[in-house]
Amino acid sequence: MNPEDLDSLAEYSSPLLRGSEAVITITRPDLESNSYLSQLFALSGESSRRLTHNWRDSAPEVHSSWSGYLSAGKKESGQLYVGSCLETAHRITDNHLGVSEFALDDAGARALYVARVAEPGRYGQDDDIPAGEEAPRRITSAAYLSNGLGYTNDRPARAFLVDLVEPGLGKSGITGGAEVPLSTLLETPESDVRDPQFSPSGDRVSVISSLAPDQGEPDLRSTVWVLGGSSPEALTLPRMSVNLHRWIDDETVLLVGNELTRDELDFVGQMPGLFVHDTTQGTTRRLTDPETVAVASIRPQIVGHGIDGSVLADACVIAAVDTDGACRIISIDLAAENRVLGELDFLTDDTAVVNGFDVDGGSLVWTGETPTNPAVLNRVRISDSGAPVTDSGAAVTDGATVRAHPAPANSVLPQLLRVDGEGGSITGWVAKPTGQGPFPVILNIHGGPFAQYTHGWFDETQVLTSAGYAVVYANPRGSGGRTRAWGTAVQGNMAAPAMADVLAVLDHALAGDSQLDPSRLGVQGGSYGGYLTAMITANDHRFRAAIVERGYLDPDSFVGTSDIGRFFTEEYTTRDRQAIAQQSPLAHASQVRTPSLVMHSELDFRCPLEQAQQYYAALQRAGVDTELLIFPGENHELSRSGQPRHRRQRFEAMLDWWDQHLGGDVDANLDDPTTSGIR
Repeated sequence: MNPEDLDSLAEYSSPLLRGSEAVITITRPDLESNSYLSQLFALSGESSRRLTHNWRDSAPEVHSSWSGYLSAGKKESGQLYVGSCLETAHRITDNHLGVSEFALDDAGARALYVARVAEPGRYGQDDDIPAGEEAPRRITSAAYLSNGLGYTNDRPARAFLVDLVEPGLGKSGITGGAEVPLSTLLETPESDVRDPQFSPSGDRVSVISSLAPDQGEPDLRSTVWVLGGSSPEALTLPRMSVNLHRWIDDETVLLVGNELTRDELDFVGQMPGLFVHDTTQGTTRRLTDPETVAVASIRPQIVGHGIDGSVLADACVIAAVDTDGACRIISIDLAAENRVLGELDFLTDDTAVVNGFDVDGGSLVWTGETPTNPAVLNRVRISDSGAPVTDSGAAVTDGATVRAHPAPANSVLPQLLRVDGEGGSITGWVAKPTGQGPFPVILNIHGGPFAQYTHGWFDETQVLTSAGYAVVYANPRGSGGRTRAWGTAVQGNMAAPAMADVLAVLDHALAGDSQLDPSRLGVQGGSYGGYLTAMITANDHRFRAAIVERGYLDPDSFVGTSDIGRFFTEEYTTRDRQAIAQQSPLAHASQVRTPSLVMHSELDFRCPLEQAQQYYAALQRAGVDTELLIFPGENHELSRSGQPRHRRQRFEAMLDWWDQHLGGDVDANLDDPTTSGIR
């Protein structure tokens, strides 16, 4: 894959079963318009139909009477479209800052949606008041910024209800018409709300929000709030942070979230779990083990309903869990309690990276990535009770591929590595170019730290290997996908354990493969990976060059500038001054001798630009060959969802830096016609 091949990629997401069809969202980066195009498609057998035609259509929801999705024109905010089916849906909202998410009450013909509400005179509501002339912001809360958004307190996320009616003879529902149904702003908690839901009967209307208003002290607790009365009512849950919720019936709710076991900031290494909360009894039961099972933020579904719609005693939950290098779909009894990873029924294989799924009867469809394809839609057979269908006693977990987006030319299949480390076996990969080596080698390090590389097809790896560079990458201690103990191994010591692990995987790869050139090594990483790259080059001088991208580089200033600074830094690096200094890349910059490209985004509020600026100045002061590359208009998500042209330019800058410092005399056969697919 070359940088200019970015717009040949696609993402499949939000799958839905609609009769014999599977509806998915297909999103593509478009270099010409420098934006992303996404529409809804219906796939059945070999055929496919485009259902929607706006610039960005996403998040479909389908019911027997009503269906809806979010839709936006080019450079416009998304609005809610609803109709008797997706094909006939019409716009029913005109919120100034757009709609972010919604739920439909099919029987009640209502939609519950979330939209931000700007203070008067802000964010373009008044053409006579440009952004630079808005009134000053008075801030008393601990959190007031969000990466990718900006200031939040003067445009809180609120919940609205709107009745669903088919358009009559007026302008409602007519393209270009301004008339939409009247929405009702609900009484909500003071904090931002999200994840709107109806109970099965429609009697319960709920959202997730913070447990208490932000009064200047960080607090990660959140809960489910029931709306519609004179004031919102919070469910009394254990001390936890709730990610998602789904009503099982009008008294019982299924939750995905983290327990905050020590106090309201105890987030490091917490394994998100499945919980069932009984509102009548006030009890909460955890279905999954808190040490070994990490439930992904993909909405779970219930399988096992009676004719009247009631949940049967042997019902089960279909959910997604993060495992070592994968995100897999599992089935678990609704009556389970603290079920460990090995006791779960897996419905997908151990290399699938799932981003969404849907279940209907004995069929399950999922979208995501595989080692050979950047986007797939797969179908899996399950029983009516949600258990995996078996052949000769063995679970059928591979499923049938309905549609797979082809990988670009020159894509390669990375080799899986299992390496013994100080803290246990480390999962890693090595990806090599085609042709004969020895190849220069780049050690790539993921962010987080409680995140992971996966088996899925990865554009960054493919761009580097297509340019003739071998890539080694791993999930060291501190990563997700393993156990809580693995995730907390870097708490209070953010560098040393992970550094030892990634270098152990690199050394293992170099020792076992003569096609890798140990004299031409580079190291790069973003976010926490940028942090670890900077710490490695301060301690290990064998690398010819480094790329430090959107790095966490100064714990001290991070506290006052990052949107997560008030809790992230102190939980990971502690408040001990000596410990912080030992873990600070800025404090160790004088030890660096490795030429370093420092890349950052101008509007990054997760790892703010000042992190890069301070580190770049410190490298200059130390006499290090260094450059600072700043992307305007981008935030912390540049590499994943930034402007397509900037993503291409990012790849080009990386390749230029490596060509300068690792040499361009690589022997990859990029003209070999047999390299058009994955091997």
